[in-house]
Amino acid sequence: SNLITTAWCEDDMKQQVKVLVAHPEQQHSYRLAAALESAGMLDCYVTTVYYRPHSLTWFVASLLPRRWAKKAQSRWCSEIPDAKVIQLCEGEGLLKLFCQNIPFMRRWYYTAKLHVADRFAIKVARLAAKRGVDAVIAFDGTSPLLFETLRRDAPEIIRILDMSAANTLYMRQIYERDLELQPEYAGLLKQERQIVWDSERALRSEREIGAAQRFLCGSGFVVRSLAYSGIDSSCCDICPYGVDIEQFAFAPHGTPEEEQPIRCIYVGGTKELKGISYLLEAFQKLGEGVARLTVVGSCTLPEKICSKFDDLVDFVGMVPHEQVPTLMSEHELMIMPSLGEGFSLTILEAMACGLPAICTQNSGAVGIVSDGVEGRIIPIQDVDAIAESVLWFAVHRDMIPKMGERARATAEHYSWNHYGQCVTKAIHSAIAGPDDE
Repeated sequence: SNLITTAWCEDDMKQQVKVLVAHPEQQHSYRLAAALESAGMLDCYVTTVYYRPHSLTWFVASLLPRRWAKKAQSRWCSEIPDAKVIQLCEGEGLLKLFCQNIPFMRRWYYTAKLHVADRFAIKVARLAAKRGVDAVIAFDGTSPLLFETLRRDAPEIIRILDMSAANTLYMRQIYERDLELQPEYAGLLKQERQIVWDSERALRSEREIGAAQRFLCGSGFVVRSLAYSGIDSSCCDICPYGVDIEQFAFAPHGTPEEEQPIRCIYVGGTKELKGISYLLEAFQKLGEGVARLTVVGSCTLPEKICSKFDDLVDFVGMVPHEQVPTLMSEHELMIMPSLGEGFSLTILEAMACGLPAICTQNSGAVGIVSDGVEGRIIPIQDVDAIAESVLWFAVHRDMIPKMGERARATAEHYSWNHYGQCVTKAIHSAIAGPDDE
């Protein structure tokens, strides 16, 4: 009877809980809002650009070229009732997207981004207080003013920060070390992560983390990065993202033939923040015949760098996401040498396809990939570790099919349904408080 009473109390609590999810952009906020709606905990989902009948976005999309119209139409989620979607600052949100996508307007993108985030934040804070919600969930990089306003004007509302990436303040020290280790790629990294060296944005990160009460983290690495800012792990809940295991179907692999190089794939573009320099140098160190690498994503490296790897690496450029599963199934090993990820969904997608993964301890996959079981865990910024791991698979080719099967079995556990369960449990715990858990 105690179990029945406990279950009844939890169900009753969920019925009473009112959570507002707010994101001026998108990311995985649809998944979060949909999970809360399924659990009966979603009060409303607040955003800027959203494709629903008679909205400004809906009208503008009808005037756009087909490619852009398709993108606008993707700003909608069937699992969130339209009646629970509230749009604020919609016109400004559309203008920000134009700044992001039209070349001559890109110089104003970050100014527009911060302007929209703060205007949106003030309106969301007022809305949350008016609706009397129990908690507001907002996302890193968008929320300092929102949480500060709630702390001042509605302290009874729990402030939860969804950390889609590692703490920027922590990552800065890693990037600065990279500038010393890989000077040839320094310009690339500074361009990719200019936010890290922007004092105004660093201050925004400090304010945002300082004003939040609880944190939803994609991985243990995010929890570790928050400790740099003095956040205790007891304030953090790990909620790994999910993979569509039907879209990323299992493709069993036989043992690769001895005379053939191991086929490796990396998805993420030629970004130094993802450790591309170490990956390319590792294949250069291995030489021809051991393995061949396919790099998927936009190539921003100068030709003088790319040409050095012609006999070892295939740069295939951008590939539509729906084609990625087929491309992955044509390879035997995934490599992700990232300097720091909140959670590398690419690794999970590759595992679902039956590929063992070589990934760094900062990739967000530790706890999902076990060293020697579904792949190998290596240090960041380590050419030798990448090369040695690839060579291990080349020598132990018979282990690839077994580890691929284990990778698939692990990926099947990390569904979006599992993510939803983690999120609802974490939020229920945050609202209930330590005395009621």
